[in-house]
Amino acid sequence: MTEKHPEFMREIEREGVRYIRVMSEEDDPSSAIGRGWRSTYQTDDRVVAEEKLREQGCTWEWDYLAPGNLRTVTAILPAVRDDYGEGRTQTKAFFNSMVAAYTGWNDSRNRGEEAVILGNGARCNAEAIDDAVCIMNDVCVAIPWERGDVLLVDNRTVMHARRFFSGDRRILASLIRDPTH
Repeated sequence: MTEKHPEFMREIEREGVRYIRVMSEEDDPSSAIGRGWRSTYQTDDRVVAEEKLREQGCTWEWDYLAPGNLRTVTAILPAVRDDYGEGRTQTKAFFNSMVAAYTGWNDSRNRGEEAVILGNGARCNAEAIDDAVCIMNDVCVAIPWERGDVLLVDNRTVMHARRFFSGDRRILASLIRDPTH
């Protein structure tokens, strides 16, 4: 990305990104976002949801487009992070959900192209996002799973996703906070 879109990379590193989403009150399995605001914030109470949004530095608007909907705009988040320190890669990492939001957050309430903006409010460079998709597809590695397999992923340096599949799926996840971040 840095070779093909150096200005875009400098811009997202400098400005950061914000994510905009409109959640329904209840979960919506037809949406890539999926979870409604009640399950996202684990409450039925708008005041409690607002407290959590405030803690996260978000802005919000109730009843956006329809009664019960909640439109949120995140605080400015880093789009590029340094992976420096002992035992780290000593590089910068494209650390964000820009591609997922831009290409996938499309439903009756959301348009992916409007779901991610720069920290200064400017729209993202569509050509750069499209190229990021191509680069990600070019470097994608499929892991052939077998019963009993375990995969550890360092979210700071590895983008991850899943492809369509059939059969049962069981996910056990554990998140560990790095005290240096």
